[in-house]
Amino acid sequence: MRHAVLVLAFMLLAAAPASADYRIDGRGWGHGIGLSQYGAQGYATAEGRDFRWILGHYYRGTSVGRAPGTRMRVRLREARTLVLEGVSEVLGAGGRRVRLSARGRFRVTRSGARRIRIDRLDRARRVATMQTPVRARGRVATRLLGVAESGVRDGWYRGEIWLWRDGRDVLAVNHVGLEPYLYGVVPGEMPALWHAEALKAQAVVARSYALTSRSPSGSWDVYADTRSQVYGGVLWEVPTTTAAVRATRRLAVHSGGAVARTYFFSSSGGRTAAIEEVWPSNPVSYLESVEDPYDRWSPNHRWSVRFTPREVRRRLEDVTPGDFEDVAVVERTPSGRAATVRITGRDGERDITADAARFRLGLRSTWFSIVREKDPGEAS
Repeated sequence: MRHAVLVLAFMLLAAAPASADYRIDGRGWGHGIGLSQYGAQGYATAEGRDFRWILGHYYRGTSVGRAPGTRMRVRLREARTLVLEGVSEVLGAGGRRVRLSARGRFRVTRSGARRIRIDRLDRARRVATMQTPVRARGRVATRLLGVAESGVRDGWYRGEIWLWRDGRDVLAVNHVGLEPYLYGVVPGEMPALWHAEALKAQAVVARSYALTSRSPSGSWDVYADTRSQVYGGVLWEVPTTTAAVRATRRLAVHSGGAVARTYFFSSSGGRTAAIEEVWPSNPVSYLESVEDPYDRWSPNHRWSVRFTPREVRRRLEDVTPGDFEDVAVVERTPSGRAATVRITGRDGERDITADAARFRLGLRSTWFSIVREKDPGEAS
């Protein structure tokens, strides 16, 4: 019996590669536009470049200059019920102010069309019903229990947490100064043990990106996750990254007299991408393709994944004309990335952008090649 099991296991292992009909070879991780984080680390470590030189390399024709001080409004979580700790007072939109115990735990729920109800959980009693937005303040920071959209559980946040009504839900938005906001961003975007000049470059880039993300007409400016910049609040703060933020205080990347939109990413594969290579966009002078030699330090400098035909069919089903037959890269960008991917089905062909294909296939970047491996059952 044991012999039969071993034989069966060997047959299954031997047969496994046959199911990997598509091999996708790629380079880098991320969209490839702007600052390459592994490249910045390489320039700082191997060549001793400072953050100003690094920023000038990745954002050609820009300068580093003073930036305005401001506050950021960070969307944290939306739910039917929110729970806060560390709140010393709340202020309603109608001007009402209620003092609370910072040691208490408070549940926030909707009440009517534009109001919220606040209950103290440890004493099972209502504290207030207030018109939104309601500002919750702590002495130093306020805790939002549960999992925020960033993935942070039971996080502490500087500044204030504003509570808004959004349909049947309550929305928590962290109003925090730009510099303290960055204390919780930089360690989430770059390893805190990296070179100080790379961390400074990341701090300036994150500050510039935040400034160009503000939305005065809305109730919040940025997400706390990768849709904007990841932000973990006080729990993510690290001395090395806080030092980088303080060393570059009020500095941003400028182009043409305005703060530049400073995209950044992890790993380029050896060369960054111009913005129009990846997204539908007109060329941007400072977002052009540049050499990135130290990306070779990245564990994602080169990578490879395999898919069975069934996996590819399932992932591309919504953009395949009829039954899936094949997929291939048919056009490339000047930096070597895939531009257009053609999907062949029984009812014809359909071209999609490489970025759309990357999303559906779960790839690390748009710099990839698709190889259809020979079926072991086919004749030589």
